Amino acid sequence: MGTKATRRAATHARREEILDAALRCFVEKGYASATIEEIRLSAGASIGSLYHHFSSKEELAAALYVEGIADYQDGMVSVLGANCVSDDGIKAAVTYHVRWAVEHADLARFLFSVREPDVVGSRAEELAAMNQRFFGTARDWLAPHVRASVIRQLPFDLTYALWIGPAQELVRNLVFGRVRSSWKTAAAVLGDAAWRSLREEPA
Repeated sequence: MGTKATRRAATHARREEILDAALRCFVEKGYASATIEEIRLSAGASIGSLYHHFSSKEELAAALYVEGIADYQDGMVSVLGANCVSDDGIKAAVTYHVRWAVEHADLARFLFSVREPDVVGSRAEELAAMNQRFFGTARDWLAPHVRASVIRQLPFDLTYALWIGPAQELVRNLVFGRVRSSWKTAAAVLGDAAWRSLREEPA
């Protein structure tokens, strides 16, 4: 019999296998059309094993959505923390946004293909708290640059739209195969554009 740590690792691995299978099914068939049985078969899981981790297709979708957003946000927070210079941080955040979607293309497709209220279910409060922390961190990062008159003083929603909005539109098209440009080239161009749109022009 394995140790508790080994059993916990095996249980976690099985949970991830089921999530991976759910993502494959949702991307291939669509969230509405995929069934819990198809997910179980794709994961190679027993009925008992699947229901030990997830009670329904809706719970699987909520886990993919919320945990995917959490992974993205954790990475972005790390990028901002590693870049204290204003232009470096603005550009690095744009590059991260695009790179994350490229590296998690199936997950990004799933996130774009569903409506948040339709899938988050009982984890809505958790997601709201995550978003509050995340956007609070972004505001805190911007604040000293705004006070130093390096970045324009705008309402945060406008700042964030100028900063990440174009990259969000790019990745929406990129993960569905509608972009021909190199993602690295596109990220560099959009990073430069974000910086130009947010920097405070000398008086």
